[in-house]
Amino acid sequence: MENNSADAKVSRVKHWSPVWIFPIVTALIGAWILFYHYSHQGPEVTLITTNAEGIEGGKTTIKSRSVDVGVVESAVLTDDLHHVEIKARLKSGMEKLLHGDSVFWVVKPQIGREGVTGLGTLLSGAYIELQPGVKGEKPGRYELLDSPPLASPDAKGIRITLDSEKAGQLNPGDPVLFRGYQVGSVETSNFDPNKRDMSYQLFIRAPYDRLVTNNVRFWKDSGISVDLSSGGMRVEMGSLTTLFSGGVSFDVPQGLTVGEPVENHTAFKLYDDARSIADSLYTQHVDFLLFFKDSVRGLQIGAPVEFRGMRLGTVVGVPFIVPGLHQSVGDDYRIPVLIRLEPERLAAEFGETPQMQQFNELLMHGLRASLKTGNLLTGALYVDIDFYPKEPPIKEIKTVAGYNVIPTVSGGLAQIQQKLMDTLDKINNMPVNPLLEQATSTLGETQKTMQEMQKTLDNVNKLTSSPSMQKLPADMQNTLLELNRSLQGFQPGSAAYNKMVSDMQRLDQVLRELQPVLRTINQKSNALVFEAKDKPDPQPKGAKQ
Repeated sequence: MENNSADAKVSRVKHWSPVWIFPIVTALIGAWILFYHYSHQGPEVTLITTNAEGIEGGKTTIKSRSVDVGVVESAVLTDDLHHVEIKARLKSGMEKLLHGDSVFWVVKPQIGREGVTGLGTLLSGAYIELQPGVKGEKPGRYELLDSPPLASPDAKGIRITLDSEKAGQLNPGDPVLFRGYQVGSVETSNFDPNKRDMSYQLFIRAPYDRLVTNNVRFWKDSGISVDLSSGGMRVEMGSLTTLFSGGVSFDVPQGLTVGEPVENHTAFKLYDDARSIADSLYTQHVDFLLFFKDSVRGLQIGAPVEFRGMRLGTVVGVPFIVPGLHQSVGDDYRIPVLIRLEPERLAAEFGETPQMQQFNELLMHGLRASLKTGNLLTGALYVDIDFYPKEPPIKEIKTVAGYNVIPTVSGGLAQIQQKLMDTLDKINNMPVNPLLEQATSTLGETQKTMQEMQKTLDNVNKLTSSPSMQKLPADMQNTLLELNRSLQGFQPGSAAYNKMVSDMQRLDQVLRELQPVLRTINQKSNALVFEAKDKPDPQPKGAKQ
C-alpha cells in the first residue's frame, strides 16, 4: 500500500504583525507624558508649622504678589507629633523665588493693631503667601509663619539689636521713633537664656538708617509715665503713636557729638525712659561707703547724691552687704549704704575734677553725709553731702572692705527729734519743786500782808471818826480824808480788793494744776510728744502681823 501523506513543515514568521503597533505607540506616549510631567515639574518645598489650620492638601494654593505659584500637596504630623510637615509643589520656573531668606506665612482673616486684614480669604479660604528671597541657598525646610514679616529682606535700611533686663517692654510691630517721627518698627522679641535678658530686633528703613550712630541711646517710649521720686512728681506723655501700645525712641543725648554710623545688627542697650539715659554719659565713678544710724526707709537704689542741690552721684546699694563686716545689733547699729560719685559730674559742676586727696581734705574739714526728705508725699529720701563745722574733725579716712567711708550725721526729722529731746531734758532738769514751794510761800506772805493792811485800815477809820480829828487843822483833815478814800479802795468788797483776791486765787489754782504736769514730765521727759500711759491706782498694803 503506497503512503501518499506528506510531512508538515514548520517555519517561523520573519515579519512582525501590525497588531503590535498600538501597544508600542501607547507605551511611547505614556513615557513621553511621564517625561514631560517630571521635566516640567517645579521644586518641592517643605514647610514646618505648629498648627495647620485652614491648610488642605491639593487645595490650598501658594501665592506670590497675588499670583498662584504652587499648591500644597500634603500636610502630616512629624515623628515627634509636635509639629506639622507640609509638602508643597511650586510651578516650573519658580526656583528663583527660593533662597535662604525667603519667607512663607499663612494669609487668613486677622484683627491686629493695623486693623482687619485677610478679608478676601473669607470666601476663597486661607492660602500661603511666599515672599521671594534675594540671597542664600535654599534650606531643607522653611518655617511657616502666622503673620507676615514687618520688612522684606530686600528692604533698604538697617537692623539693630536692643538688650533689656525687663521682659514685655516691646512687642513686634511697635513703632521706632526719632524725635516723635516714626522711622521703623520692632520686628522680633526673644529671650536670650545665655545673657538672661530680652533681645529685640529693630528695623529702621532708609534713609533714616543714617540717624543710627554709635552715640545714640534707645529708651522705652510709653504712652503716659508717672514718676514719684525724691525730685517730686513728674508726668510725661508720649506721642499719639505710642499712647496705647508704646514704642521705642532714640536720639543723641545732649553733650555728645553725632557720632559715626554703625554696622548692621549692632547691639544697643534699652533704657527705661529718656531721663535714665543721662546716667549713660558718666562712665567713670568712685564708690564710697556710708553708715547711717537713722532709718533708711524711703531711700532707694538710684536715689540722687547731692551737694546743696547739685547732683554728684547715685545710690547703688541700700542696704549694702559689706563683705567681712559683722555688726552686733544694738543702740549703735548702723546701716551701710553704698554711693557712687561720678567725677565727670563734678567736673561739669565745678569746672575741674577733684582729686581723691582733695576730697579727703574736705572730709577732714567737716564734709559729712546725711539723709534728707526729697518728697513729703512719698517719703522718698536722698543723700545730701554738706559741711558741718560743729562736727568733731577726723584725723584720717577710714576704709572698710576697700571702700573709703564718708562720716554721716543725723538730718531731717531725726535731727529735729534729737533737738526736741534735748529741750525736754532741759525742762526735766529744771528745779520745779523749789519753784512751787517758793510760790506757795509767797502766796502765804501775801495773805498775811492783806490781813495787816486790813487792820491798818480799821485803825485809820477809827482815827478819822474820833472827836479829836475835828480839832485838827483843815489841811491835815483834808489829807487824812484823801488817805481814807484811797485806802477805802483796798477795803473788802471794793473792786481792787476783789480783783486782787481773785488773781491770787487763780494763781494758786494754776500752781496746783501745774503740779501733776510737772510731775509727769519729771517721770517721762518726752510726755509732751508721746502719750504717757496712766499708772495703776495705788493699792493699800495689809497691816503687819
